[in-house]
Amino acid sequence: MYYEKLTERELDRVVSGYIDYYNGEEGGCWTRDKAYKRIHQVMTTEDSLCLVQYDDAGGMTGFAMGYYKVYDDLLGYFLEEIVIFREYQNQGYGSALLAKIEETVRENNAELIELLSVNDEHHAHFYQKAGFYTAKNLIVMGKH
Repeated sequence: MYYEKLTERELDRVVSGYIDYYNGEEGGCWTRDKAYKRIHQVMTTEDSLCLVQYDDAGGMTGFAMGYYKVYDDLLGYFLEEIVIFREYQNQGYGSALLAKIEETVRENNAELIELLSVNDEHHAHFYQKAGFYTAKNLIVMGKH
């Protein structure tokens, strides 16, 4: 496997894989314009770190996107999203991509990785296996 920073060059392929995964596996209703805007917003955020993962044959397997956050006492990284494309699911690509994100943010002196996750057994298992835990001092709040 190898990794490259997400740039405009890969954006169309990333958007296509994103739509295929979410609409095919998660019952989403993503359009090209909406998916492009979502990914492009994060990619162009100040201090973003977005990586594309490739298998040894050069096939794009997925991507991760997020950004560094400055706090008063530390530097953190917010993992906005990690997506492994459908044909590469359950083969270790997600764990490898998450490990690469962790390694990269540590090299850049971030002390904390935060993320929001779907509250289900599948996602909990994936993140807990990588050492993530449920934060007890935070709650998600929303308003429609």
